[in-house]
Amino acid sequence: MNTDPQELAELLPAPGRPVLSRDRHRVLREHLMQHITHEHETAHEQSVTTTTAPGRPTRRRLVLVAAPLALAAVVGLGVVAVGNGPDGKHGTSAAADQQKATKLLDRIALAAASRPVVTARGDQFIYTKSQGSAAELGVDFRTPEELAKNKGPSPVKAYPGAVRQEQWDSVDGKADGLRTGAALADPAKKMTMTMSGAGYLTFQQLQALPTDPDALLKKLTADTGDVKPARRTEVVVENLGAIIDDATLLPDLSAAIYRALAQLPGVRVVDHVKDAAGRDGVGLTFTGAPKNYAWVFDASSLNYLGTTDAALLGVGVADKSGEVPNSAS
Repeated sequence: MNTDPQELAELLPAPGRPVLSRDRHRVLREHLMQHITHEHETAHEQSVTTTTAPGRPTRRRLVLVAAPLALAAVVGLGVVAVGNGPDGKHGTSAAADQQKATKLLDRIALAAASRPVVTARGDQFIYTKSQGSAAELGVDFRTPEELAKNKGPSPVKAYPGAVRQEQWDSVDGKADGLRTGAALADPAKKMTMTMSGAGYLTFQQLQALPTDPDALLKKLTADTGDVKPARRTEVVVENLGAIIDDATLLPDLSAAIYRALAQLPGVRVVDHVKDAAGRDGVGLTFTGAPKNYAWVFDASSLNYLGTTDAALLGVGVADKSGEVPNSAS
């Protein structure tokens, strides 16, 4: 099934009027008060052929909005009714977990809304730098010859260790993207992949998403299509996870993501957790998530650090693929 990125963009809401969002009003109000008182797979996917150095074919996922996403950072997440909390807890215990998560997400949303807006031209690229397992980040060091052996009796296994990945995605989706990867234990082991076609959503399409949490949640719920009702909340969480890295550059959208997340049942706080790069933080996990899986935030700044499986080390806007922007942090 072929999907034109332009057709997908036309399905998204038009950008709203340039007025202050509820979170920005609240941030400004709190700053004023501080001044007075001294006081953040079963995937439906389509693959296209890409090339990796030295010219070997590989594949890149193209995921549609209306389909459940089997993305690395969110695969396997399940969210169930709020009456069943983690570890079999019921009633007030689950309600207390939900209330704690809601309060944390409110603080995270406020922190996100206070960050500066990042603009990007259509001919630029969104740069992300990540760390995690090769499988999580889609880094494969095998040669075409080794991949061919996978059809025989002696398959060559994928690299099992941690990697550092850098990726450049076209803002308007019209230019090829780029992904590079290197093994942490052996920096000489490298991969370069040219990616054709747009991924899940382009940055321009993210800018068109609703920044009201209720509207965003409604949009993501409506886009679950033929997914069974029991899976819809899971799909919404997966969709949110799919856009969270790039959305850190869009304060109003990232704030809406966290407020939408707060409305989903089964979300709970993990007080002490490390991301995939070993950074300490506070986490948010979900009923049915893989063991020890969480979204991780810096405990002080509430900046999004990534997940326990894939840490986000940097994000910014580059003029061309392969260029590391100075603003990436």
